[in-house]
Amino acid sequence: MNDHGITSLTGGESLDKSAPIICAVGSMDELNAALGLLRAILPAGPDAEQVAEWQRQTLRIGAELATGRAQLPAEAVAALDRQLVEREAALPPPDGFVLPGNNETTARAHWARVMCRRAERTVVAVRATHPERVFPATLAWLNRLSSCLFALARAYEPQ
Repeated sequence: MNDHGITSLTGGESLDKSAPIICAVGSMDELNAALGLLRAILPAGPDAEQVAEWQRQTLRIGAELATGRAQLPAEAVAALDRQLVEREAALPPPDGFVLPGNNETTARAHWARVMCRRAERTVVAVRATHPERVFPATLAWLNRLSSCLFALARAYEPQ
């Protein structure tokens, strides 16, 4: 155990626990947990299965950050693009700002969305210190995921 604020990445590199890359790995963990809270309330079916897949992708991104080896499938961004187009086509145009919390499902979806945005910001910060650990698909995927989570939340809003 290390009680001195130091941790190690895969490969043995020791870093302060406040280092950008450690913060980014932690943000991916937070995002995964927020997605788990969302999945736990969704009815069994396609949406819950999709959220579980997003959780698997967040684990892959965390592994990328920790190891410097690409893990996110190349098709992952295109898959989110397709999901977003399909989801938005089924929704009415937005008519102003959304106030999260109309029900627990939408509140959890919005929580996952803001955790995704935080993860995206922390991964951007990693580029300054460990650019070799941030792959182009990673930032694109996180950006698209937050949009997909917004659309998912809207789909569960009372009409």
